[in-house]
Amino acid sequence: MGTRKFLKATRGAAAVEFVVAWFPLHLAFWCFTQVAHMYTAHLVFNHAALAAGRAAIVIKSKANPGTGNGTDSEIEQAFHKALGATTWNNTFSNTSVKSNYAGGDPFGPVTTTVSARYKCDVPVGKRVVCTGGFVKMKLVVKLPHQGACYNNAPGC
Repeated sequence: MGTRKFLKATRGAAAVEFVVAWFPLHLAFWCFTQVAHMYTAHLVFNHAALAAGRAAIVIKSKANPGTGNGTDSEIEQAFHKALGATTWNNTFSNTSVKSNYAGGDPFGPVTTTVSARYKCDVPVGKRVVCTGGFVKMKLVVKLPHQGACYNNAPGC
């Protein structure tokens, strides 16, 4: 086959175009999937952090007699229960829950800080979207006490 005839031949052009376009489209699909997983994890994390904050209100507050000595491990249990399914508990690692009651007002705010590492799980997308395969998440929840009781505390 001559050079001119070779340059004018179009057989296999669609296959070549498909191969050229396939990789970026495939990569974009997996990256979008990873971003969707991260957004869902962010929503679940926010829900669990809010549940931990609500637990801290009734466990740490001075308005509940005899319950002001609640531990952060009790609040962390509330966080893990709010994560729900085992899938989410296995997706988050290095979880840390710290709560702080500040002020002389017995109905004052309780601040809860929750942090965790989310493990990216989409095969190709995690290499592009997540640095090191993990994303750090942190949320500070500050809620007022509003008179809630814990474990039927006396005086409530």
